[in-house]
Amino acid sequence: MTFERISKVMEAPDGAFVYAQADHATGQFRVVCSSCTELQKTPYNSSAGAILAASYHAEHDANQRHVPTKTK
Repeated sequence: MTFERISKVMEAPDGAFVYAQADHATGQFRVVCSSCTELQKTPYNSSAGAILAASYHAEHDANQRHVPTKTK
């Protein structure tokens, strides 16, 4: 299981760094935030979904209350 960064590194207003990662071998996608360790436990179904969630989390919703997620 090797995750690689698939989005640019964004800085949230609180100074945290946020980016999306993908493991193409297993088809797993996630978002990593330097101040929200539980965020990377949230699975995404696509790279586009993870990138969009990372952008939204960094700029608008640091608590990720309004980012829709769907598990397989």
